[in-house]
Amino acid sequence: MAIRELNDTIGETGEPPAREDVIFTALSNRRRRLVVSVLREADGSLDIGSLATRIAARECGVDPSTVTHKQRKSVYTALHQNHLPKLADAGFVSAEREWVEIGLTDKADVLDSHLRPSDSPQSLTLWPVPLATGLCTTAVVAVFPGSNLSGVVAATVATLCMTCLCYWWYSDHRRSFRV
Repeated sequence: MAIRELNDTIGETGEPPAREDVIFTALSNRRRRLVVSVLREADGSLDIGSLATRIAARECGVDPSTVTHKQRKSVYTALHQNHLPKLADAGFVSAEREWVEIGLTDKADVLDSHLRPSDSPQSLTLWPVPLATGLCTTAVVAVFPGSNLSGVVAATVATLCMTCLCYWWYSDHRRSFRV
């Protein structure tokens, strides 16, 4: 749904659409999220053909040089008819005539905070660190002379609890860990 459509549906109240509605509408489709990711990683602007090839490669999990004509055409058509116009109407993407030089606008910076970490290769996954540290500590406690089963069980439970706590904290603060 483009901004025009949002305005049409909310126009009865006389209020503009909420900023979050525009953002979530723009990011509600996986291909639009891929458009943002690919354009963010590109050195400069891309034409629709190059953009379609890169997105098709990601969707199929192959190298861009091995994307077939059929895969590229499917993505190209969807981008041209649907996804790029919606992103452009929302003001997140700009392009020269007929999608020749497609690039992100300054307004697109707000989208980064709403993209999942899996959409960004720059995100870090830190929760294995406390788990590995805790399990190593548990192993040391287990082999320490004079250790007993209750001490090892207590260390294992403490390790798992701390890992869950660290994972929960990281999930709430992951945006600050981007490189």
